[in-house]
Order: sequence, then structure tokens, then C-alpha cells
Amino acid sequence: MAFRSHRIARFHVVTHRDFDALAFHEAFPTLSIGRVAGGEPGDAIIDGALWNAADSFESFAALDRAIEEAPGDGVVVHGSPSTAFEVATRNQRFFWRRNRFSETGAFDAILAAHRELHDLDKPLVRADYDHALDTWQWVLRLEPNASLELQLAALFHDIERLESEADARVEHRVPDYQKFKDAHAERGGERAHSVLRMCGVDERSADRVRAMVARHERRRIDREVCLVNDADGLSFFSLNSPGYVAYFGATQTRRKVAYTLARLGRRALRELERVRLCPTIARFVAEVAP
Repeated sequence: MAFRSHRIARFHVVTHRDFDALAFHEAFPTLSIGRVAGGEPGDAIIDGALWNAADSFESFAALDRAIEEAPGDGVVVHGSPSTAFEVATRNQRFFWRRNRFSETGAFDAILAAHRELHDLDKPLVRADYDHALDTWQWVLRLEPNASLELQLAALFHDIERLESEADARVEHRVPDYQKFKDAHAERGGERAHSVLRMCGVDERSADRVRAMVARHERRRIDREVCLVNDADGLSFFSLNSPGYVAYFGATQTRRKVAYTLARLGRRALRELERVRLCPTIARFVAEVAP
């Protein structure tokens, strides 16, 4: 899949139902949103019937490619408003929401350095890169005024996997899953701190990011760590879960679903209700939901 080098700017919905553009814009403020008869040449066209019928990694991936490879900068969804919201959620990594802490040249440089760390020709690294961007966007949806440090922690929270799981995943083989995840977080905190210092981030901010990344695999009293947890978990469900079950199979996926749900707060659980899940993941969520 080719790397999309440009951002999506327009999102059109072709629907016969009432469309609450204001609520949509609140979730995705960088988009020019409209209910129209059609889009422009080069726009990605998403058929709502195909979206609602998607039941596997392969079917979701085919829809992803339609957006990823579109030469234009718009998306047209033929379907209900709820379908349009689900499509936008899955693809929010293509239309970056920012705030005053991240709408800066310094943050642009960090994004570029983060991108350079990832060999996108490796499928697992590409999945981690997409997940990092998506987690960053989930943080900003949950907390529009997210601090610089919180946004950086979201962006770098899984950076350790570039060393341990770039070519093959190993988490399903470990005897103690929580211990494995805690070690992953600790090492990731150190790697994030090193990269951010090289990018010119001040010591205080880099230390704070290191602390959040190092603790992000457990729910904490720290509100910002909880937000990283929530964003990480929501990104797993909204973006990565179809690929996860295809790679790991049912037994490990059910364990992952239970582990991830236990990390989510009430707000995140409400957001999860609006996320499109493939049937296997939806079944596991129903079985293990608190």
C-alpha cells in the first residue's frame, strides 16, 4: 500500500437521512464536510453497503486502500450518517487534528523524525505507524486541549516495537502478558525520551513523555496516562483489531480484547459504542465487556 503523502481535506456524505454536520465537525474539525450529490474527480468513493458488510481484515483493508490510494484529497461516502462517522473514525489518521501545542514548526519536525524511524515497507511497522498517528488523533478527540507532552506520549507510546516486533509479533508467546507489556512500556519511554531530546524537546517535557509512555500499559491515577490508555485502546478497536485477529487468531485476540477493555475509562467505552467492529471482535467485546 502506498504511503499517503497528502492529507484528506474534504468529506462528503451522500445520504437520504438527516445529517448532523455540526456534530460531525466537532469530531473532525479539520474537514470540509458536506451532504452533496457527489464529490470531485479523484475522490475516494466508499460504498456504505460494502462498509457495513465488511467482516474481515481483507475487506476492511480493501476499503482502506480506496482512501489510501485516491489521487485527490476528498472522500465520498454513500450511506447513512452513522456509516460516514465510522468511516471517518477509521481514517482519522489522514486528516490531522491539532491544537496550539502541536500546530507548530517544532511539532512538524517531530512528526517528520517519527516518520523516518518507521520502515513503511514492513507491514508490521506500517501498522504500528498508522496506530501511532491514530492514537494521537484519538487523544485530541478525547481532550482537544491536550498538552504537548500528552500528544507526544500518544505518538511515541509504542515506539519500542520498532526494536522488538518489527518483523514478527511475539506477545502471544509470552508466559506473563502484563509483565511483557510493562517491560515494553518501560523501554519505550527511554526510546521516546532519546528521540525527543535529539529533536530539541526540552528536558522537562521529554522527561514527562518518558514517564507517561513508561506507565501507559496500566490504568493510573494520572489523568494524562489514562487518556493515553483510552486513546491506545480505542485505536486498537477502531483501526487495528481486524488485522490483529487475522494475525493472532481467536484465542490471543480474545485475551487482547479483555486486556484492552479493562484499560478503558467510561468516556472511552461510550466512544467504543460508535466504532465499527468486525463480527469476531464485536462478539468478544460482548463476551468480556465489564
